[in-house]
This record gives sequence, C-alpha cells and structure tokens, in this order.
Amino acid sequence: MKVHYIYLFLLALLLSGCGGNTPNPWKKAGFNGEEKQENSWQAWQKIHVKAKDYKDWQKIGIKTPPDALDWINVGAKIPKQAYAWMKIGINSPTEVRQWAKIGIHDTTHVKKWKLAGAKKPAQAKAWIKIKVNHPKELSKWKKAGITSSEEAKSWKHLGLNINEIDLWVKAGVTSFSEGQKWLKLKIKKLKFVKEWKNAGILTPEEAGKWIHIQIPLAKIASEWKKAGKTPEDARPWADISQLRYPDVVTWNRLGVQTPLQAQEWISLDIKSPTELSRWKDAKVEQPSQAKAWMNIGIHNASTVNEWKHSPYNTSKKAKPWLKAGIKTPNEIQGWRNIGIQSTKVISSWTSIGVYTPEEVSAWLKFSTSKAKIAQWIKEGYIPQEN
Repeated sequence: MKVHYIYLFLLALLLSGCGGNTPNPWKKAGFNGEEKQENSWQAWQKIHVKAKDYKDWQKIGIKTPPDALDWINVGAKIPKQAYAWMKIGINSPTEVRQWAKIGIHDTTHVKKWKLAGAKKPAQAKAWIKIKVNHPKELSKWKKAGITSSEEAKSWKHLGLNINEIDLWVKAGVTSFSEGQKWLKLKIKKLKFVKEWKNAGILTPEEAGKWIHIQIPLAKIASEWKKAGKTPEDARPWADISQLRYPDVVTWNRLGVQTPLQAQEWISLDIKSPTELSRWKDAKVEQPSQAKAWMNIGIHNASTVNEWKHSPYNTSKKAKPWLKAGIKTPNEIQGWRNIGIQSTKVISSWTSIGVYTPEEVSAWLKFSTSKAKIAQWIKEGYIPQEN
C-alpha cells in the first residue's frame, strides 16, 4: 500500500512537470507546459526574456528564443528596441552588426544615413572611406547630383570641396572628367567656365581649340563663333596678334583682306586697324608709303597729314625740310617771314644751335656773322645778355 502511494506521488510530480508547474505569468502569456523544449517558457526565460515581453516579441514577428537572442545580442534587449530597427527597414540583427562595424550604433544615425542615400552599411562605409563622415555632407553630394562614392572620390581629386563642386555642377559641369578637362586648360575659376558656356562654347574640348590658337577669352572666341567662324579661320589672324573679329572686319573695310597684308602694316608698328585708319585719313594707302615717311623720321599719322596738306606733300619733298630741322610745315612760314626760303640756309642756322626764326632775328640784332654768333652760343650766351 505504501508503495502504491509513492507511485501516485511520482506520477503526479511527472504530470506537474509537463505543465502543472508553469509559472502564472507564463501561463497568462499562453504557455501550458506542453511546448517543445526549444520554444518552452524555460527557453525564453533562459535568455532573460520576461513573460510580459514575450507577446511583444511575437507581435513584431520574433517567434523563437534563438531569433530573440540574435536581437538581444546586438543590444535590442526588449521588443521595443528591436522594433525601432525594424521601423527604419532593418529586419536582421546581422545588418545591425554591419552598421555597428563601421561605427554607427543607433537607429537615429542609421536613419540619417539612409535618408541621405546610403541605404546599406556597405554604401555608408564607402562614403566614410573617402572622408564623407556625416549624413549631412552626404546629402550635399547627392544634391549636387553625385550619387556614388566612386564619382565623389574622383571629384575630390580635382582639389575641390563639395560646396565648390556643387557650384560647378550647377554651372553645367556634369562630371568630374569634364571638370578635369577645364582645369587642364588652366581654367580654375568657375566664373571663367560660366563665361565659356554662356558664350555658347559648352565643352572644354571646344574651348581648348580656341585657347590653343591663342584666343584665351570666351568673349573674344564668341565674337568669332557668332560670325560663323571657326578656330581654323581665326588662327592666321591670332598668329599676328589680331584676336578680335571686329578688328578683322575693320582691317577688311580698310582694304586689308589677309593676315599677310595686315602683317605688313604691323611690321611698321601700325598694330591695329584704328591706327591704320589714321594713316588712311592722311591718304597713306600702302605700307611702302608709310615706310617712306617713317624713313625720314615721321612716325605719326597726324604729322604726315599736316605735310600732305602743304606744298611739300610727299616724303621726298618734305625730307629736305626735316633734315634742316623743320618738324612741321607750319614752321616753314615763320622762316619765310624773316626772308629765309632755303632749307640750306635754315640748316646753316640749326647747325650752330639756332632753331627758330625768332632766335635768328634776336641774334641778328647783335651781329650778322654766324661764326661770331656760333662762338657766343658755344660760350653759353643768349641774345638778351650781349
């Protein structure tokens, strides 16, 4: 009989182990003691999950202790913390570990990276590797239309910061390779890039063609382009430093049709069509005529014009007077007023240091001897002192 009671006691104990000893909080959570060992309340309790949190784990889709343990091991000790990760699109503790591995440990910062465009840890890592360390900075790159870290790295090699790069992109420089080409042309300031683009010269390749023929300014290149001219058309003129197309038009209007003809004038130091216009006004039509005047010492078109409107209107006629020391035809009348008509006589006076008719008249009051006058001049006298 005693043995029978012992048996009943053991049977009751066994039955209680199958559910009868389930703590009340776990019973309220839905456990009856008949669950498989790996999903039993003991398994949940072993990983330090409280009965009051169990249902919350279930609600967010974590059904087993191993799954919950994965979240617990990455710092999500309660369902609310795991759910915070899920709300920002991270449903795997493995991805949480990947974010932590690159130094980003909380949902707030991960969310910022994701909103900035780095959806995965590997993407954020690539940006951090090129020293884009904050989501705000990443947003600037994205806003500038630069969507990959590889492209950003290339832009950085140009020596520009993101604020500068943003301005370059807004100015129409759509890639780092284009930016690199502008910089190779020595165009380092954005305002100059804008000038080329505003002039209708949109690519560095086209700008380079103008720059390589010594037309370095967008404004000047634009003048040629608007006239339907190419760098090849402009090159011969640029070679003789006539860069502006309006100047070429003026050369043509003045009868100079080719760079070779222009060079003939330029070799005489008549370097622009504006200067040539003055010579043309003086009725000097050919470079050889200008050279003839220059050979007798007249390099100014207005002075030539004076001679051209006098009786001595050729370089040949003017030469003796110039040789005698007369600089303009207006001076000749002064000599004539004192009875001197000959360049030879004028030379005899200028050779002893008397250069004007007024001086001649003053000396003649003291002596008619040029030799004596020459001696006085040599000794430093002037007419008023004798």
